[in-house]
Amino acid sequence: MSLTPRHGRQDIETMRDRLDRLLGEVGGRTWELLERSMPVDVYESETEVVVTASVPGVESEKLDIQYSDGLLTIRASSEEEEEKQEGTWHVRERRSGVSERTVPIPRSADVDRADATLDNGVLRIRFPVAEQSDRRRIQINTGR
Repeated sequence: MSLTPRHGRQDIETMRDRLDRLLGEVGGRTWELLERSMPVDVYESETEVVVTASVPGVESEKLDIQYSDGLLTIRASSEEEEEKQEGTWHVRERRSGVSERTVPIPRSADVDRADATLDNGVLRIRFPVAEQSDRRRIQINTGR
């Protein structure tokens, strides 16, 4: 049984065209949300779980990191510079407001010992892997 696509590149281009049409129909709000998204990576090794988020231009005071029920939420606030009244804008894509991402954190992460750093617009949160307790068999009581 072959899993090779029949049309390959043509299928990918067709999907891209359909996506462009769909997003165009939804309107400019979709593109604005895509532009303001916060790319996130979650990686787990034998010793740690690492969450890396791109937050360019955001200072540490404007970041809020919360953990609840297995989910990590990163909220970044940015303020727009004072608008210039003279001249004509040719391109204006930078916005102010709040960007937020919520990602699941593997159960193996020890969230009580998390460490977060911010360097050159990259937020890195490290969770040591919690020590796994030995498995034990639990005896079932039959009530007799």
